Amino acid sequence: MSAFLKDQWQEWAREWGLEHVPQKGLLYRTERVVGERKGLLIRIGWGTRERPGLITCIRFPRVPDPDRLRQPLIADDTLDALPGRGSARRKMGLESDAPKIRWVGRAPEFTLGDRSLVWRRVFPWSAPKAAQVASWVDLLVAAIARATPVFDGRCESCGTGVVRQYVRVDDLPMLLCTTCQQRMQSEGDMADRAYDMIEARHAAGATRALLAAMAGAVAWAAIGALTERMFAAAAIGIGALVAWAYRHGAGRVDRAGRVIAAGLTLFSVVAGEILLDSWWVAKANPEIGFRLDAGWYVYAQAWLKNPGQEILSLFFGLIGAWVANRALQRPKLRAKIESTPEQRRAA
Repeated sequence: MSAFLKDQWQEWAREWGLEHVPQKGLLYRTERVVGERKGLLIRIGWGTRERPGLITCIRFPRVPDPDRLRQPLIADDTLDALPGRGSARRKMGLESDAPKIRWVGRAPEFTLGDRSLVWRRVFPWSAPKAAQVASWVDLLVAAIARATPVFDGRCESCGTGVVRQYVRVDDLPMLLCTTCQQRMQSEGDMADRAYDMIEARHAAGATRALLAAMAGAVAWAAIGALTERMFAAAAIGIGALVAWAYRHGAGRVDRAGRVIAAGLTLFSVVAGEILLDSWWVAKANPEIGFRLDAGWYVYAQAWLKNPGQEILSLFFGLIGAWVANRALQRPKLRAKIESTPEQRRAA
């Protein structure tokens, strides 16, 4: 259990002079280290439930052509000491290809951008020891330092301001001068205010979401008729579709919009069950035909005589409603800038 993995990296962080963010909670690994190593900025931590694994991000000054950096990293034999002999780097993806990779297949183990290299490695059976992680990070840092220039103490945004210490921007280490930090915060505040000024068109959003919910109900019934089974993935898909439709119709998302989308997602699953029952009645009794009132009667009787099946479908609907609610969270428009512990003590 992760309860036995708390603060594995504390000694390593102290030796390297890194900032240590301790483990929080008991169920999932959250420990991470952030800081500077040999002129590069690093962040090592554990991924989320949706994107598990050890995630190592190494940041460097912007390069105009990441593909020219990719080639020497692929050819660097020292990286053969990484897990799996580092063979996955030969399929290193570029950050610009990430959306395509996400939909077409599994994301690559190595992803290279114009400012960072991200290495994500999943360890399904046991977590690596701190010394192992430190050695892998050192290998990657050394390989990148050989292939491209390191930071020289200038702001990576404006290129002119002098920076003595990194700051964490949305938990990612960056070298930003005071002027650029203030500009970033001001731009975020302006973006937040501009978003709040957008009219929330609840009626338009609800209309589109209702159409999406009706389409989802038909799809739910069709899947049930073809497979005679229910799938949580279908409810998740309905929730995502309803949320997408509502956002495109409403413009701005607020709490009322999340409630509308969640409610319509749940309605879609229930309506899909009624459509499915109507189809079963029509199939068993051709003389009755496809009638929604007959489907509603069967659905209501099922709650009285065999509620277990309907509770399961309702539970799947609640999952879809949760997905719709999460998909309609307010967009993050303002970066969170945090100083290092040393900077806070100095202040």
